[in-house]
This record gives sequence, structure tokens and C-alpha cells, in this order.
Amino acid sequence: MRLRRCILEHIYEQFTGLPYGQTDIGQLADLCGAEPKAMNWNLVYLEKCGLIELAKAFDSPPFVACSASITAAGIDLVEDAIAFKKRFPVR
Repeated sequence: MRLRRCILEHIYEQFTGLPYGQTDIGQLADLCGAEPKAMNWNLVYLEKCGLIELAKAFDSPPFVACSASITAAGIDLVEDAIAFKKRFPVR
């Protein structure tokens, strides 16, 4: 859950500076200290939950996507500190 929280926090931070910007997955992995395998399944999980959108490309290995952006549901969750901490606790 720490990785998912990190992903959402960084994509949200990117959004507040550049609302239509995309967050590079490789940079995100570095910021969160995650290996590609862990990044991939956690990114897909967050996408299936409707919290992020992934921009897929054929030339993005070792990642499942080249970039990500936060959805309205993801923004609402991050901005609700109590709900965010409950869903993705700080450990």
C-alpha cells in the first residue's frame, strides 16, 4: 500500500503544477523506489480502481505504460486526508 500511496501523491503533485501533464512512469518508479514488476501491477490496480489513467505505448518496457495521470476520483481521494489515509495508510 505504501507504493500505491506514493504513486498517487506524486501524480497528484504533478497535476497541481501541470493539470494536463503526464507523469513519466520511469521517473515515478525512481521517486517511489520501486522495481518495474511492482510498479506495473500497482499501476494497473490503481487504473482498474479508476484513480489513475495510464497512457500505453508499445515502446515503454519494462513498464506497462509510458505515463500516468490522476482522475477526478483520484484527486478527490488524495484531497480527503482521512479517506486517503484509511485507504492507503502510511506505514
